[in-house]
Amino acid sequence: MQPSPYQSQDPGPSPRPASAPARPTSTMDDVARRAGVSRSTVSRVFQPGSSVSDDAKIRVHEAARELGYVPNLVAGGLAGGLTQRTVLGLVVRDATNPAYGLLIGSLQAAAQERGRHLISVSAFPHEYGPEEVVGLRRLVGMRVAGAFVATGVTPPEDIVAANASVPVLVVGRPNDDPRLESISYDEAAHGRMMADRILALGHRRVGLLVAPVLYSRVFELRMRSVRERLHERGAVVREIDLLPVRTGVAAALDVAASEDLSCIVAPVDYAALELWRAARTRGVRIGEDVHLVGFDGISDGLDLLGLTTIRLPIEAVAHEAVERMVELTDASERGAQDGADGPGGAARHVLRVGRLMEGSSLGPVG
Repeated sequence: MQPSPYQSQDPGPSPRPASAPARPTSTMDDVARRAGVSRSTVSRVFQPGSSVSDDAKIRVHEAARELGYVPNLVAGGLAGGLTQRTVLGLVVRDATNPAYGLLIGSLQAAAQERGRHLISVSAFPHEYGPEEVVGLRRLVGMRVAGAFVATGVTPPEDIVAANASVPVLVVGRPNDDPRLESISYDEAAHGRMMADRILALGHRRVGLLVAPVLYSRVFELRMRSVRERLHERGAVVREIDLLPVRTGVAAALDVAASEDLSCIVAPVDYAALELWRAARTRGVRIGEDVHLVGFDGISDGLDLLGLTTIRLPIEAVAHEAVERMVELTDASERGAQDGADGPGGAARHVLRVGRLMEGSSLGPVG
């Protein structure tokens, strides 16, 4: 299986010289002495939501950096009763993908606003679920108050089985399982939105780059939605295997030329950009000889390149997910105190729609 285009080929860590001395472990007391503040001030600096002056924060963080001090949040939570209340977990599929990267950052910012810590675990992107389940179990074992699951392929039943004790919220991926709450992007609506725009510009012979559901539930849902809408309106649809990506985009250009396809739909922007790159080497003009669209709308410079895509509402979904998780964890804590099982009722499935980003890669049929 081809790795994600965003995953670096890391040769591995360089061996540490045998003569390198081990760095002594710094303590909170060491940081307090270096910063010229009390130990309790240092402790409050590393607890979200605590009231500490900006001057003290700067001095403590500078001292911690100089001493190589890293706060033990789990120990701090056990000592201060914070772990079950403020530490949240996140399992993400591929942190090198811009969409996942922005989701992590947005969840982190939203969690910090609510006085929560966020610990993330990134699974290898194409292991078809096992590593994602292991990551979720690891977070539950760390006694997080609740866990977000933002993965591409793990079946809902595996997520449910891995969760025996904390609220779990699916974020940014398709989910209709009645046992799992979710706040996600409406990928079916995104597919229809893109198909409608393609049809409005007169395209009636369209190629779709497709991938198996085990590779990505999101890709499969997007392309299924595009295909169904195009078929409804009488367009001719030609499906081309996306994987491996470089082979898939080359095949798409070949099919477009031989079967007179006017537009190619990629299930994600990085595949669309790979096709654009391949087209340039062939002298094929995107937006003229053949038209092209993608999905995600996250990567820097898409507006400059002119790629037509769907911009996912990642920041809004992340903020809403954190707000809901706070409700779930608070209810779970109250239930534990009362001897109940936690929040009841049917699981909520919230969908949020992004927006179409127009670009020069899609225009009227010539």
